[in-house]
Amino acid sequence: MEYVYGRNVIASYLDSNDLLEVYYIKELKNSPLISELKQKKIALKETNKQELEKLVHTDKHQGIVGKIRDFKYQDYDLMVSNTLTKPHPVLLMLDGIEDPHNLGAIIRSVEAFQIDGIILKKNNSVSINSTVAKVSTGALVNVNITQVTNLSSTLEDLKEKGFWSYAAEAYQGVSYNSVEYDRPTLLIVGSEGKGISRLLKEKSDFRIYIPMYGKVNSLNVSVATAILLAKIKEK
Repeated sequence: MEYVYGRNVIASYLDSNDLLEVYYIKELKNSPLISELKQKKIALKETNKQELEKLVHTDKHQGIVGKIRDFKYQDYDLMVSNTLTKPHPVLLMLDGIEDPHNLGAIIRSVEAFQIDGIILKKNNSVSINSTVAKVSTGALVNVNITQVTNLSSTLEDLKEKGFWSYAAEAYQGVSYNSVEYDRPTLLIVGSEGKGISRLLKEKSDFRIYIPMYGKVNSLNVSVATAILLAKIKEK
């Protein structure tokens, strides 16, 4: 079982079947959120801040913690087939993202721009956990995420299915503003330190970058991903 915490996060699980039990402090007893949880017949347990901190190993829980079922990744083939029914199919492939805070922020952007799904690799990459759920501020519930063993073969499969792939790298290729994202689109973003693997870059149709004009020579991966997704969804 996994624990999630924070009022917005707990509220995002109200309409799912994944929230099993909620622990809360006395001060929230008469809050609208607890009332909604009672209406949904979610098991509730009043406790104290110290016990909540033991559950989630942080004092940032806002007085409420939920026990949820383990996160279930979506079937890859199902996600791709569903995506191809959309008028402007867009998928995001993450190559080796290791920071759960970055993944949580990326999930927020994916939900905000209504991207059709995220592809993660099973090894050497952060998995969905309570930190990711917290940082996503509830967006996780509404985002399709799948895990695959090999990103390179997955890229080849998606290209065969009609996707055009765009590898985002600092100062490599062409400006992201100069590309027409008018076909099924796969955006590939690399890890915080190593970037995108050589094989994925070689197999991608385009390499794109975000022009920058300040003294800082790179953007946080979650910020860069948000900028690129916003542009792609303009079409």
